[in-house]
Amino acid sequence: MWLCRCGRGTGMSLARVVRVGEVGGSERVVMFDIDGGLADLSVFTHLLTVDDSAGSRRQAWQRFFDQVGHATVVEPGRDVVEAVAGLGFVVVYSTTRPVSCAVQTRLWLGENGFPPGRALLCRSRGDVRAAVDVKAGHCRAVGRWLSALVDDESEAVDALRSTGVLAHCFDALSGLGVRELRGTLSAGSRDPLSGRGGRRPRGHGHRGVHHRSRGTVAQGAD
Repeated sequence: MWLCRCGRGTGMSLARVVRVGEVGGSERVVMFDIDGGLADLSVFTHLLTVDDSAGSRRQAWQRFFDQVGHATVVEPGRDVVEAVAGLGFVVVYSTTRPVSCAVQTRLWLGENGFPPGRALLCRSRGDVRAAVDVKAGHCRAVGRWLSALVDDESEAVDALRSTGVLAHCFDALSGLGVRELRGTLSAGSRDPLSGRGGRRPRGHGHRGVHHRSRGTVAQGAD
């Protein structure tokens, strides 16, 4: 697994790695959001209860992210990743955790038996966009190799679908048979978010990703 720091202005984009042969040809990527779908950190959310000062919020998020190595595995989510990897898709992991959590996140994935990922995409340093916008950026980085993104939040799935990404909730894929799963993931369009060949819902041709209210989960782990 290699680390790809995808965001505004810093790190290596997946598209750059693709050009040196990490992903190419007929390979198809399925991207999995980690928090909520694969990792459960809900037992630590009390650490985020602080006053409204900027310094206190940053410290609270840091205390929260210090616990990523102690997350509980979401078993149905791991089953979905294993099934998708078994079908021959390239697995890429996506998280809105800051890139400073990358090492702990990679260790956690390995120690808990998740299939090796071709990349781990994180929030870049200084990126304060809403979580759904970070995920959209990860999709743009993968580009035409992206077959689907899998997330635990229906709002994020709907927002990304409105931009042409074939996005699914973990719950919708859990329990599908091999043939159904392959067919569902193989229906993706090429060049999501670029406007070339995408299957955009009627009425959403050029709309951007829906934004959460300003300041919501600016450091979030969605």
